[in-house]
Amino acid sequence: MKHFLIAFVLFCTWLYFGVRYYECSVKNLCEVPTTPVVDTIKVIKEIPAKKPLTFLPFLITKNTANVSLIDAASNPLQPYYEYLNSHQQEELVVTSFFSKSESSSIALERNDSIQKRLADFGLNTDRVVFQTKQEDFTFGANNQYAKGFAYEYQKMSEERMNAIDKGIASKILYAGFGSETFKPDNTLNAYAIELKNYLAKHPTKKVEIIGHTDSSGETEANMWFGKKRANSVMEYFVSQGIEAEKLTISSKGETAPIATNATIEGRRLNRRIEINITNN
Repeated sequence: MKHFLIAFVLFCTWLYFGVRYYECSVKNLCEVPTTPVVDTIKVIKEIPAKKPLTFLPFLITKNTANVSLIDAASNPLQPYYEYLNSHQQEELVVTSFFSKSESSSIALERNDSIQKRLADFGLNTDRVVFQTKQEDFTFGANNQYAKGFAYEYQKMSEERMNAIDKGIASKILYAGFGSETFKPDNTLNAYAIELKNYLAKHPTKKVEIIGHTDSSGETEANMWFGKKRANSVMEYFVSQGIEAEKLTISSKGETAPIATNATIEGRRLNRRIEINITNN
């Protein structure tokens, strides 16, 4: 009986594995565990659309450094002046384009022309960065092209802001100081905004305003005129929100010329206001 049971168990075991082999290997009826599929699709970050270029309102002329203001009667430089005044931590970046038929030196000369135009309007060109780039374009009527200067605004680095601050701390101003009546211009207005911002960052600093004249007239009278002009600038700064106690005035009259008084241009340069930032 014992031998019969052992034989029976062996038979059942053989039968089970035989049936499993037949079902799985021959009939393929067994479920095979599936390996999870790993999603290998990479997420690609969306590439931002290229920002369209915007252009300064100037015409350039083929193979010359000449630039001319488009629609000058509409005062087209005012928006750039106002933007920089209200965004003291930004600068204007200008790209001067030159065609394949021109030399890169032409673009550099045009940059100089634009810089003078912007400075004459009152922009602080220390906050304007110029660069050049060759582009494939065709000049139109009169060999002129209206998209010669692309621009954008960008936030200044700390290094750039420190450099700008140095310019604010030592400034020469010309604002019609040869006339009897004081008339603040765009340059003085923009500087007042920058100076106010500078003093907010450096509350212990003081401002020294020094008046200078040319050598026309009597020495004593020129000393008086220099102080009068310095006082006019001080009063203007106060009207723009700068604390009066931070300001002092003096005059050097005709005693410290920076150019010859023998020419009209030299005398114009000598009639100036000098601004110095001091620690006390």
